[in-house]
Amino acid sequence: MSGRPRATAALAAGVAALALVWILGPGSAPPLYDTGPIVAEHYRYLHAPAGFTVTKPPGTIDATLKLEGGQSPAMAETTDEQPAQAQILAAQGSFVVPPGTTAVHVLIHPVDPPPVKPPGGSLDGNVYTFTVAALPRGTPMTLRSGQQVTVVLRGPAGVAGPVLNVWNGTAWTALDTTPLGNTAPDSYAANVSGLGDIALVAAPPVPHSDGGGGSTGIIVAVVIVAVVLAGAASVLVLRMARSR
Repeated sequence: MSGRPRATAALAAGVAALALVWILGPGSAPPLYDTGPIVAEHYRYLHAPAGFTVTKPPGTIDATLKLEGGQSPAMAETTDEQPAQAQILAAQGSFVVPPGTTAVHVLIHPVDPPPVKPPGGSLDGNVYTFTVAALPRGTPMTLRSGQQVTVVLRGPAGVAGPVLNVWNGTAWTALDTTPLGNTAPDSYAANVSGLGDIALVAAPPVPHSDGGGGSTGIIVAVVIVAVVLAGAASVLVLRMARSR
C-alpha cells in the first residue's frame, strides 16, 4: 500500500492507528490527524527584522538517544516553543548505523542564512540545520535506502503558503510541503531523504484581481493537526513497551 492511501485509511481509523502506521512504516506523506487549536507564541528569530521586539532566543534540539535493537532509534524531537519551531520525526531503523556506534546525537539549531537566496521567494523565518550523527565519533548518519524522515518548521504568523526548502551547499530545492492547520498555526511538514539546512520560503505577494467568476482554488475544509503530538506519544509508548 502506498503512503497516501495508508494515511487516508489511518485517518478513518483514528489518531492512534495513524500514529502507529507512521512510526512502524514510513510513507510518502507526513501523517495528518485532527485535534483542537492551540495558541501560538510569537516567533523567535535568530536575527529579528527591524521593528520586531525580541522576547526569547529560538530553541534548539541537542539530544543523545540510545540505539534500539541495534538500529537507529525512533525520534520525535522538538524545540521548546509553542508550537515548536523545528521538529524531526523518524521511525526506528531509518538511518544507517555505522560499525561501533553506541548512541545517536540529534542536533537541530538555527543558523545564518546561506549566501544564495532561494529562487522565486524569500526566507520565512529562521534557517535550521538538521544533523543526526553516530557516537562516539560524531559521524553524520545517512538514511537507509527508501527511508524518509519528517521535518516540521513553524514560520512567522500570517504568511500564506510558504514551502519548505533544503539547502545542499550550492542550491535550494523545494520540498513537497503539507500545512498542519489550526492546531499548529503557521507550521509545515515535509518528508525528506536527506538532512541539511532547511527553511520555509514564502512566494512574493500576488497582486489582487477584482475580476469576477469566483475563486479557482479548492478550499479544503479539514483541520490538520501537528505531526509531533501523536508521533511523540507513539515513540514514548514503543520505548516503554521495549523497556518492560
